Amino acid sequence: MELTSKTLKFSISGLRGVYPDDISPDKWVEYVRAFCETLPKGPVAVARDARATGQALLQITSGVLQLLGRDVHDLGLVPTPTIKAYVNAKKLAGGVMVSASHNPAEYNALKFIGKNGFFFDKKANAAFTQALNAKKKWGTIKNQGKRIDAHSLAMEIHCKDILRVVQKPKRRLKVVIDPVGSCGGEIATLLLKKLGCTFEAIHLEETPVFPRPPEPTAGALKKLADAVKKYRADIGFAFDPDADRLSLVDENGRAIGEEYTLPLAVLSSAKEGGTVVANLSTSMLTQSAAEIKKCKFVRSEVGEANVVAEMLKRKSSIGGEGNGGVIDARLYSFGRDALSGIAHIVSLVASAKEPLSYWVNLLPRFTMVKQVYKDVTKEGMEKAVERAKGIMANTRIDTRDGIHLSGNIEGMPAWIHLRTSNTEPVVRLIAEAVSKETLKKLLDAAQL
Repeated sequence: MELTSKTLKFSISGLRGVYPDDISPDKWVEYVRAFCETLPKGPVAVARDARATGQALLQITSGVLQLLGRDVHDLGLVPTPTIKAYVNAKKLAGGVMVSASHNPAEYNALKFIGKNGFFFDKKANAAFTQALNAKKKWGTIKNQGKRIDAHSLAMEIHCKDILRVVQKPKRRLKVVIDPVGSCGGEIATLLLKKLGCTFEAIHLEETPVFPRPPEPTAGALKKLADAVKKYRADIGFAFDPDADRLSLVDENGRAIGEEYTLPLAVLSSAKEGGTVVANLSTSMLTQSAAEIKKCKFVRSEVGEANVVAEMLKRKSSIGGEGNGGVIDARLYSFGRDALSGIAHIVSLVASAKEPLSYWVNLLPRFTMVKQVYKDVTKEGMEKAVERAKGIMANTRIDTRDGIHLSGNIEGMPAWIHLRTSNTEPVVRLIAEAVSKETLKKLLDAAQL
């Protein structure tokens, strides 16, 4: 589709932009109609996060789908992995998650879910674009869909499925959760009860204004870290607004961030001889965890749909992204799932006497930096990588998703990844090395 705005982004991460410039109600109607055209016959699920425009846009989504003759299973305020699990479990034609994930509050988005609960891939997005430009089709007065309230059922299905894969631990943990005033709070409390945990919560009540930065980076979790110390909890869990990303605070009140989430889930659940898949921007921590579990490690392009495609190709049971996205192929959600991440990490810590910090310290130390740039050209990215290559040995270049350069600096592993964001009008730079000094050399050489 033709993108007429820098803030309007259409990718495997969905169609998202700023309200009302990019996603005004009239445009939203056309987006929903085109989405409906791409699906096979059958009911469709809808859900939302807590941002201010979410409820109204969800109502528009449901109304348009019903006018097009679709029965609509309305899940209301639930996480993205919950609607994905529901679509898969109930064998629906598809679903729409009204959420811009970690983007600022002025954004919203349609996350398109197809058959079996998978996000649209490039082929499905092409079909959507074709439908968007095609002649409009509407249902008749004799062919109208109905709305079905599926809020509680969806959460029960999701929790039951997680407990099918991760057994309730024998040791009882105390945790604190921070669902950023959005859709993860209710189902997280339900799951924690089923896992036998006691818990406290901050930012639990739904609010259209996020009480902290929506991206759950370590720097955004001071209040959660303080709460973990106050309540003497074993773990602190923080979500992004649609609860597909999970960030951690250890028992000492130290925010260890989101890059540790996936490797700890790998330590908890990976089977020896299997394959772990992570995207190109994910920390070497996950590779280290895979090696500890004697698993093969493979990288994919960035984006949940790309990781899932690689997992299917490799018959991998566990994978994800370094932004706190744990993907368990055994679950109905089969995508980034903060709730499954909670279960895996609770199981890991509760399975032994050692605290969360023990498992963190079991992994090697790396230093990572994530930076954002505007108005960087492809030529500028290529020149930056070429300069970085000059200080590396045994270099490998991967151009599947932007430019990923890996190799050794003074005999130690390091890498840098430059790519255009799927969700915002920026270029992302992510780099990692074994020390701050080595990382500085890499960044000084690249220097956008």
